[in-house]
Amino acid sequence: MKRWFLVGAVIGTLVPIVGGGLVFLLWQKTEIIAFGVHIQGNNIGGMRATDARRILESRFAFPPSVTVAITFQGQAIGRVSLEELRVKPDLNGALKIALEIGRRKSFMESLVEFLTAWRDGIYLPMVYNWDEQSGCQILNRIAKSLNCPPKRALVEWQKGTVRIVPSRKGFEVSIEETLKAWTERLKRGQWETLPLTATEIQPEVTTEDVANIDGVIGQATTYFRTSERNRTHNIRLAASRLDHVLIRPGETISFNEIVGPRTPRRGFRVARVLMQGQFTEDFGGGVCQVAGTLYLAALRAGMEVVQRQRHSRPIGYLPPGLDATVNFGSLDLKLRNPFDTPLYLRTFVKGGRLTVFVLGKKQGVTYKIVRTVKKFSEPTIKRVFAPDLPASVRELVDKGNSGYRVTVWRLKVEKGIVTRRELVSSDIYPPRPILVRVGQASEKKSNPSLQTHQPVVSTNTDVVSSPETEEPTSSEPTAP
Repeated sequence: MKRWFLVGAVIGTLVPIVGGGLVFLLWQKTEIIAFGVHIQGNNIGGMRATDARRILESRFAFPPSVTVAITFQGQAIGRVSLEELRVKPDLNGALKIALEIGRRKSFMESLVEFLTAWRDGIYLPMVYNWDEQSGCQILNRIAKSLNCPPKRALVEWQKGTVRIVPSRKGFEVSIEETLKAWTERLKRGQWETLPLTATEIQPEVTTEDVANIDGVIGQATTYFRTSERNRTHNIRLAASRLDHVLIRPGETISFNEIVGPRTPRRGFRVARVLMQGQFTEDFGGGVCQVAGTLYLAALRAGMEVVQRQRHSRPIGYLPPGLDATVNFGSLDLKLRNPFDTPLYLRTFVKGGRLTVFVLGKKQGVTYKIVRTVKKFSEPTIKRVFAPDLPASVRELVDKGNSGYRVTVWRLKVEKGIVTRRELVSSDIYPPRPILVRVGQASEKKSNPSLQTHQPVVSTNTDVVSSPETEEPTSSEPTAP
């Protein structure tokens, strides 16, 4: 009797379990969603997928008037409709996830999940899709109106007064990062606001960089003939590239790096130049005058000379010893700011006058430039036979120049007292012969009083108000 009771008990226990398992397996073959499954607060448990779809379609239909605020730095800058963004609930995706509950690979895992949903409920979010291409087009339109390039600080020099134009930060809408952020929000249905992500761009020169600049600490002016149009153009172009250059404390600037190659593509024209003591034509003629003017202004400002070369012969727009020649790729002018405050270059070209200012923090110190000039040789006369000249006629081609030794000193003056003497340079300008073309007939007759044909004096493009061979004067104070 007891045995049959145990058998009945076992059968009574197994039948419901086996029966329940069979029912569960049969349910897995259907399209009925597990009991207790919710999507975004909507109970769709126990429904067929088709019925659940109809419910969800009615609950998640967006009217065209639904708009979202686009914000930047916490402020609304516009609105966009969900229709423009083509935001739609992913019903297929949501129903697929719902149908997978209780239908896993493992029987036990499926059963546990099914019973959990039945007992406690499982709450799924609605997933939304949107058109990123439409969003990208909207962001591109917004970026065109919002993107702002940085504005560097400028130091203006007007009527003897320094005026600082403040800098301004720039920013650029990061379209890729914004699209990622919008995708994360829109997929979760979090579209109360759609923020823009922008990258802040610092200006090259900030207001703080130039805040200490209060006046001129060095300047120089040279002159040129405006009738030489190509040379004038080159001077203006090179000077414009030096204008508004900031030199930070301890920084070394290169004239060639700032002005760049003297090529037609960069706007330079052909003009007369001095190369190895001879006159010729090349692109960028006149640029050396800009370099020389900068060099003299830098000396008077107390800047350190890192690299500088003299011309092969004296030039007319600057005294010997105060000139500087440059040639892209070989000869450069390099200057260093030795101070703990920044320096700032301003260049002005008006008429035939070029002026370079070095602005900085006034320290109650001035620098005085003095030279000693010694002539050690007179130019010889070099005659070249010229069959094309009439008899008894000579033509002056090059006035030549004497030979000079020039020593340049810089005196540091504080409260009227010289506190330091610095040797800047010792230059030797070799003599150059006077070149004369002589008619052969006049040479054969050895007539000492040759009649001068209309002279044609060869002039360097760097000559301004005086010939290339103008002799230096000793009117400046003598060096110690």
